[in-house]
Amino acid sequence: MVNPNMSDAVTSTYVRAATDSAPDGVDLVGVTGTFGAKIVTIEAENVVAAYSALELVAKHVSGFDAVILAISFDSGLRALQSLLPVPVVGITEATLQAASQGGRRIGIIFFGEASRELYEGVIAGYGITPIGCLAIDFTSVEDYLTPDAKDDAVTDAIATLKAAGAEAIAICGTAIVGMAARLQLASDVPLYDGLCAVEKCLADVGQDTISERRCRSPVGPSQNLSPELSNLIAGTLTSQR
Repeated sequence: MVNPNMSDAVTSTYVRAATDSAPDGVDLVGVTGTFGAKIVTIEAENVVAAYSALELVAKHVSGFDAVILAISFDSGLRALQSLLPVPVVGITEATLQAASQGGRRIGIIFFGEASRELYEGVIAGYGITPIGCLAIDFTSVEDYLTPDAKDDAVTDAIATLKAAGAEAIAICGTAIVGMAARLQLASDVPLYDGLCAVEKCLADVGQDTISERRCRSPVGPSQNLSPELSNLIAGTLTSQR
């Protein structure tokens, strides 16, 4: 599980929740970014996070059967999917796919109004037209890392989106995983969050349909990159057990 934000607490939160939801025999290991933003909120930080994700995967993917990209904006997802012969699943794409299955009209809840433009770009890129997108603001990273304190605000947002016609709700964010299950008992519309990536990842691994890299190697070698990332781009990095 790759978190290209510089927040070990976010990584630990996702790994703990995902491990609890995964079947026995699944080993989930989290890695955290070493440069960039602590929590990505603007496009410039998102670009840096995509590069960080590539570096993290290049350095750590050897020996693993799949990658979960655990950042709200799926930063670097398509690039990683094009380079790796193993499944790479973004948490937001998996959440949106699960919520909208069967053609359901969905509402989306995310954290941080400052990130609205980023979220709307990601959502549009996946071909999703939601009933509405509601932001729950937080005042600090520490505030973001205590999602249960936002339960009342999220519950109100769920009610608002349901009244607008939403048939399912996607709750986006890495640090809030597990919120959907926690609030589901009080909701009569289906709720989904980033734990959907675990189920999708396991399904993709089970299908075993990705046998080779999806893009051609570049004509010339990369320069001034880490050796691991250069090898990943060149297609010489071993990524499966």
